[in-house]
Amino acid sequence: MHIPEGILNLYICVIMFVVALAFLGWAWIGAKRTMPRSFIPLIAVMSALVLVIQMFEFPVAGGGSTWHIMGGTLVTMILGPYGTTISLTIVLIIQALLGDGGITSFGANVFNMAVISALSFFVVKFLLNGSLSKKRLGASLFIASWLSNVLTALAVGLQIGIYPLVGTLGGVAVTVPTMLFWYVPTGLAEALFTSTIVLSISRACPTMLYGVGLLQKSKSSKTIG
Repeated sequence: MHIPEGILNLYICVIMFVVALAFLGWAWIGAKRTMPRSFIPLIAVMSALVLVIQMFEFPVAGGGSTWHIMGGTLVTMILGPYGTTISLTIVLIIQALLGDGGITSFGANVFNMAVISALSFFVVKFLLNGSLSKKRLGASLFIASWLSNVLTALAVGLQIGIYPLVGTLGGVAVTVPTMLFWYVPTGLAEALFTSTIVLSISRACPTMLYGVGLLQKSKSSKTIG
């Protein structure tokens, strides 16, 4: 899913840097306001775990990108939206320094992989609509995880197809279907994995799921109001 160096033109790179910085500011302020300092080690551990998982990736022929497990919605249920944005950005910084993803395309990669993943928290919240039944939570996680994969693939396909540095790479008629071809079906598998793991953790050790805890607090606030 990473966009490598030398793919996007300068204008879209700058725009995506600005967008990414805006969301990072939002995440930093939100994390300082809501997350205790004790979560810093957990953010570091999750960043390391995602970094290892995403080392296993494969090139997408004709897409100008790569395929790998995303794991964004799962991380969001553990860290919440703010912590997830920060954690996945740390992962992307390390990957860019190691040559996986580009420096100039860093803003686009942050938006595509960190921000969209973090926003899946709000998809789960919307779908739950105040309910925290296990069945509804599982279904909401499944939909949010799959949608996160699809939206990330769509964003990458559009960026590479419309704003290439040179040539056309076949345009969006090639890049978008190519990315979706990989991530629509594999997103279903990841969605099943995410919903299963989160529900299992919620039964065994619910205190690990800070993101789910935020959903519970949101439900309590509505009930009190």
